[in-house]
Amino acid sequence: MLEVNELFFRHKGESRDVIKGVSFQAKKGQITTILGPNGSGKTTLFKCISGLWKYYRGEVRVNGASVEGLSFRKRARFFSVVPQEHEPPFSYSVFDVVLMGRASYVGVFSSPGKRDYEKVSEALSIVGIEHLKDNPYTKISGGERQLTLIARAIAQGAPVMLLDEPTSHLDFRNQINVLKKIKEIVRERQLTAVMTLHDPNLSGFFSDKVVVINSGAKVAEGKPDDIITEELIKRVYGVDVKRSFIDGQSIICPVL
Repeated sequence: MLEVNELFFRHKGESRDVIKGVSFQAKKGQITTILGPNGSGKTTLFKCISGLWKYYRGEVRVNGASVEGLSFRKRARFFSVVPQEHEPPFSYSVFDVVLMGRASYVGVFSSPGKRDYEKVSEALSIVGIEHLKDNPYTKISGGERQLTLIARAIAQGAPVMLLDEPTSHLDFRNQINVLKKIKEIVRERQLTAVMTLHDPNLSGFFSDKVVVINSGAKVAEGKPDDIITEELIKRVYGVDVKRSFIDGQSIICPVL
């Protein structure tokens, strides 16, 4: 389980809080989505949880243990990260990009071993891109890149997977394919997954729990069907919508 308790963050030299006392829990085998419009603080919160940015108040715990003060190497044993965008400085093969997920298990003056290569092959197979292993990462499609980064996270072997806008820049087909694969992996491997999204419908389709934030503060938390309402969307996004149900699935449509 991931516990985020009363996180506060502000940029250096500024007095205004960007993250304002956000708390939530994310459970094993489930997807918890941080939902909110652009500029709401989703990515900032994501970076605070992963340790990329330092919050000035609050606590992050994994399975009851605080991750405060851990080095990036030790923190990598708790968190794997799938970033929103990733542009490598060199045209690495897909296999080598996934192998980077094993960095925290390899000594400073050591090379990856047999177990590391096995974990990479397993991860590629799980996401279904083993046929791309020798392809340059820079020459594959956006959807295939996202699957490569997810494979890298799997190879890392951390119990918590953090995904920042995993459907960013993807077409509709690849958005669905990537989110379906994430959901399948989280269920089968019993990971704790936290991802950020700005689309209420995608959040409703693929999340077990949604945490809605706006202006850096939590405004709602719960099951998607319970909290993604017409009133909430109007308040957070400033858009009039109509909520409908198709085969039991909640759909949010704009009022034109």
